[in-house]
Amino acid sequence: MLLFSVSRADLAQTQELIRSRCLDCHGSNEPAAGMNLTDLVNSTNPHTVRDHWLKAEKMIAAGKMPPADADQLTDSERKQFATWFERTFVLPEGVQSPGPQRPRRLTREELQNTLEDILRIDIRETVTNSRLHVIPDTVIEKFFATGVRGASGFSNDADTLNRESIDVQNYARCFSLILSRVDASESARTALFGSEKLPEDLSRSAAAEIIDRFATAAFRRPLTRSEREALVKVYDRGRETQAAAAAIRSAFLATLLSPSFLFRFESPRSEEHPVPVTDHELAVRLSYFLWSAPPDSKLQELAENNELHKPEVLRSQVQRMLADPRRIALAENLGGEWFDFKQLRQKSAVNKRSDRMAGFYRTQYEEALLFFDSVIRFRQPLQKLVDADWAFLNRHQAGIYRLRTTPHSFEGEALTAVNVHYRNASHTIAEGNYEYKHAPLGLVKLQDRNRGGFVTLGPTLSLTSTDNRTSPIRRGVWIMERILGEHLEPPIDVPDLEATQKKAKQQKLNLTDNEILKLHSAQEGCASCHQYIDPIGFGLEIYDQLGVTRTNTQAGPGGEKLSWSPKETPRAWADHSWPLKESLTSPGETRIYFNYTKGAHRLDIRKVRLTNGEVEIVDNHFGFTGEAMRDNVWFFKLPEEAPTDGWTLTAEIKGDGGNQSSGIITISGPDDLPVGYKLPNGSTFRTPKELKQLLLSDYEDQIIDNAVRRVLAYALGRQTEPVDRPAIRLIRQQIEKQDFRFNALLEEVVLSFPFLHK
Repeated sequence: MLLFSVSRADLAQTQELIRSRCLDCHGSNEPAAGMNLTDLVNSTNPHTVRDHWLKAEKMIAAGKMPPADADQLTDSERKQFATWFERTFVLPEGVQSPGPQRPRRLTREELQNTLEDILRIDIRETVTNSRLHVIPDTVIEKFFATGVRGASGFSNDADTLNRESIDVQNYARCFSLILSRVDASESARTALFGSEKLPEDLSRSAAAEIIDRFATAAFRRPLTRSEREALVKVYDRGRETQAAAAAIRSAFLATLLSPSFLFRFESPRSEEHPVPVTDHELAVRLSYFLWSAPPDSKLQELAENNELHKPEVLRSQVQRMLADPRRIALAENLGGEWFDFKQLRQKSAVNKRSDRMAGFYRTQYEEALLFFDSVIRFRQPLQKLVDADWAFLNRHQAGIYRLRTTPHSFEGEALTAVNVHYRNASHTIAEGNYEYKHAPLGLVKLQDRNRGGFVTLGPTLSLTSTDNRTSPIRRGVWIMERILGEHLEPPIDVPDLEATQKKAKQQKLNLTDNEILKLHSAQEGCASCHQYIDPIGFGLEIYDQLGVTRTNTQAGPGGEKLSWSPKETPRAWADHSWPLKESLTSPGETRIYFNYTKGAHRLDIRKVRLTNGEVEIVDNHFGFTGEAMRDNVWFFKLPEEAPTDGWTLTAEIKGDGGNQSSGIITISGPDDLPVGYKLPNGSTFRTPKELKQLLLSDYEDQIIDNAVRRVLAYALGRQTEPVDRPAIRLIRQQIEKQDFRFNALLEEVVLSFPFLHK
C-alpha cells in the first residue's frame, strides 16, 4: 500500500510538472507540433496514454522540451521526471521485464530456409550469369510477396506478421509443389525415408517413425501424442487410395500447414514474474536470429542435454554459427532492411528500363550484401559500417564508379569467390560461366577515402535517388534515420514541393531541381527538419543517381590559375607546358581544370602530365573544353616521397579548327574546395570523407546506440521498449570492452535479459 501511495504521489507531481510547464503550448486545440498533452494530466493510469508519455520523455531527455526560448526545467525537475519515468515504464515495480513477446509467423525468408533444411532440397535457383541480369525468384518468392516492415524496422516484426492474413490455399499449393521436388532429390529421399528409393510399401509403424522424425524437425520440438496420432491418421486415409510415398507426402503437407510449423510458439509462463526460456526455445531463438533457419543438430543436442543456456556454451555457439556460411541471412535480412539495400534486388527484378540497368542493380545488391557480411566475417568494429577502406567490386563495377582499387585481405585471409545466393560453401560457379559484368565481386582496397562504408557505398547512393535524378532530401533523411537512429516525422501542413516548383515557374525563375529544393526547405514548417537533412544530402551531391562520382567541370575559387591564348593553340597535336609557381598538396589529390573563357572553338586535351625531375604523374584520358565542358578535369595524387614544389604541367593540346579560343587552367588541391556544409551540431564538412569522419567523431555514441537498438529489435522481432533500456545499457558496456566489434554485439544480444527470458 505504501508503494502504491508513493507511486500515485509521484504521478501527481509529474502531472503537475506537465501542466505548469507544457500545456501552454501543448494543451490548446492547435497544439505545437500537433502534440496535445492534455491526456497526460487527466489520466489516473499512465499506461493508458503510454505513447504520449514516451514522446514527452524523448523530447525532455533530448533537451528539446521546453523549447530554447522558454523557461527551462531545473535539474531537480528533470531528475524527478526521469526517476518517475524509470519506475513506471523502465523497471515497473523494480523488476526487469523481457518486454512483450508474441508468437511469430515465419517470414518469407525464414520459410524458405526452413523448408530447405528440413526437406534437404535446394529451393534457390542456380545463378550462373551467362546472360542472366537478375537473381531469379525462388518458388517461395513466386508464391509470397516481400515482407512488410513493422515498427521494429524489420519484416520479422511479430505484430506486423500476425496482422497479415494467411491464405491457406496459397500455402497448400506452394508446399505441394515443393514436396514434389523430394521425389527427384536423392539426398532428400535418403534423409526423409532412409533410402535412396521412394518406399513402395511401408508398415504403419515405419510410416509413423518417418512422420514423427519429419514433424519433430518441422515443429522444432518433440511432438505431443495427439499431434503424432493426428498426422498418422492423415497417412492412414491416404493409404486407402494411394501408394505409401504419396500417403507420406500427404502427412508431410498436413505437417507444413500446421500452425506449429508456420508459427514460432513458446510455452506460456506459469509464474507472475519473468522466467528463462527453455533450452529448446533458446535454440530456436538463436538459430532464427543468426541464420533465419531452424536449429541444426549441434544446437538440438545441446538443448536436449540442457547445456545451451550456459553463458560459455552460448558464446561458443554464436562464434560457431557466425563462422558458418548460413550467417549470410544476417546480411540479407538484418543488413538488407536496416540499410535498405534489400530493395535493390527487387529493383533489379522489376526494372523496366533495360536489362543493363537490371544487371547493375543486381550487382549493387551483391556489393552491399558482401560488405555487410564482411564486417561480421572479419570481426570489424561497428564504426566500419559508416566508413571503411574496403569494398567488394569486380573490374566492371569499379570502372563504372571510376574507382582505383587494389586486391585486399584481412589478416592474411584473402576472400575466395563464393556464390552469395546460397547458405553453404559448396555452391560455386565456374568462372567461365560468368558474363564479365557479373564476375564474382572480390575484396578490394579503396584508394579514395571519399568512398567506403554505407554512407558512400554505391548501393546506398543509388537507392536514395529516383530513377532520373539524385535526391538530397532522401540522402539526408537516410543518414539521419539509418546511421544516427533519428525518427523524422513529416510536419503538419508541410508545403507541397510541387507548389514550390509552380511558384518558381510563375516568377520565371530558371532554377535547377536542387535550387527548388533549397527554396522549398526554407519555408516555414520545413526549415526545422531541413536544416539538418539538407546539408548532409547536398554534401553527397558529388555522386549521381547511380552512385557514380560526378565530374565537376568548374574549379573552386582557390587554386593557382594559368591560361592559354589563341596563339598557343596548335592545329595538330603538340605538347605545351606551364611551370607551376605554387606548391602542390601532399598527401592529397590535385585536380587540373581546363575551362574556356572566350571563343567559339574548343580545345582538345590529352596525355596530361605533372613532372618534377624524374618524377612524372600521368592522367591519359581525353577531354576538351567547349559548350559541353565534358571530361575537362584531370586527377593526380602525389607519391608520398615526392616534393611539393617545382612542378611543371604538360599536356598535348589541339584546336578543333579555329584559333579564337582562350581559357583558364586551375590547379586545385583539397584546400581549394568550397567552404562546406553544416551538421546539426554546427560542425562543417566539405567532402564525403570529412562527413564520415565527423559522424564518427561527433556522433559516435548515437551511432553505436542506434546499432544496439536495431540488432536487438531484429533479434526480438519487435521494436525496443523502455523496459529494454537496462539490457541496452549493459550491452553497450560489454561491447565497449571489445572495441565495439559487430560480433561482440551479436553475442551480447544473445546473452541479454530479453533474449533469454519470457
